[in-house]
Amino acid sequence: MRRSRLRWPQVLSLGTGLFLLLWGLAGFLVTGVADFAGQAETHLLGLRVNPLSNVVHVVTGLGFIAVAPRVRTLAGVGLLLAGLYLVMFGIGSADDASTNLLNVNTGTNVLHLFVGFAGMAIVQGAAWMRQCDKVAASRQS
Repeated sequence: MRRSRLRWPQVLSLGTGLFLLLWGLAGFLVTGVADFAGQAETHLLGLRVNPLSNVVHVVTGLGFIAVAPRVRTLAGVGLLLAGLYLVMFGIGSADDASTNLLNVNTGTNVLHLFVGFAGMAIVQGAAWMRQCDKVAASRQS
């Protein structure tokens, strides 16, 4: 059963992906590509960034965008990306310079937590969508 309009988990995936993509691209305007995993005091709207974090945001943003139309892959990829962002939150919470490759501060860490929770909501929503589609298909037959 195909639907022509996107449902809320797909819209959330697109929105999260676009935000991360734009955030990463804007980060490159601030940092350039020098000192790739450095601890520089480069900020974008009060959040610390470096080129490595920009790459992570661009790639994961593209991932959220790419899977949004595909309900079957939305849950799996959403779970992978949510887990990645929750791990990044955990590493950022350690406040150890040797593990802070993404140059996070408290604000950036909160951003990672919210993206991780958005990813979990996408996973739950995708599972809900698949179940609703199964029920609707069984009622039609």
